[in-house]
Amino acid sequence: MGWEIPAGAAVALLLAVVGWIWRLSWKLATHGERIAGAQTLAANASAKATIVEQELSEHREHVAAEYLSKDAMKEITDAINRLGDRLDNLFMHFIPKP
Repeated sequence: MGWEIPAGAAVALLLAVVGWIWRLSWKLATHGERIAGAQTLAANASAKATIVEQELSEHREHVAAEYLSKDAMKEITDAINRLGDRLDNLFMHFIPKP
């Protein structure tokens, strides 16, 4: 009867160690899948970020061209108005005053 208790303790210890190793290997396998999934998500996010960056650059160019056109049109309009004022002043000198 003296050997059953140590044998049971050894079996219990052996099962505990095997269970711990099995759980550790399962966690490592699960984390491996998570790492692979995270790498896939990171690659997709990087591709999307590149596309968004390119679209933003195109939008900036479009906005810059639009504002440049508006500024140029405002300068031309102001120049025409100034020319009109000069012509008005010039003709005012030729018109006889009553």
